[in-house]
Amino acid sequence: MRDTPEIKTELTPPNMFERFAGLRFVYATTITDGLSEFVGRGATPESSHEAAQMQWELAHLSRAAVMYP
Repeated sequence: MRDTPEIKTELTPPNMFERFAGLRFVYATTITDGLSEFVGRGATPESSHEAAQMQWELAHLSRAAVMYP
């Protein structure tokens, strides 16, 4: 497990739902720490990063919320 996560953004083809929404291209941001991986997709690099960051934060919050006596 790494101290800092690796973040990678790339341009990808849209999936079926994104095509129906009228998107011709989509950015996918991947955040990984070697243990877990989260992918956010969006019309801009910023929106895909925000989507991946939200998944990352929710996963870390849920891990921190589990406390044992």
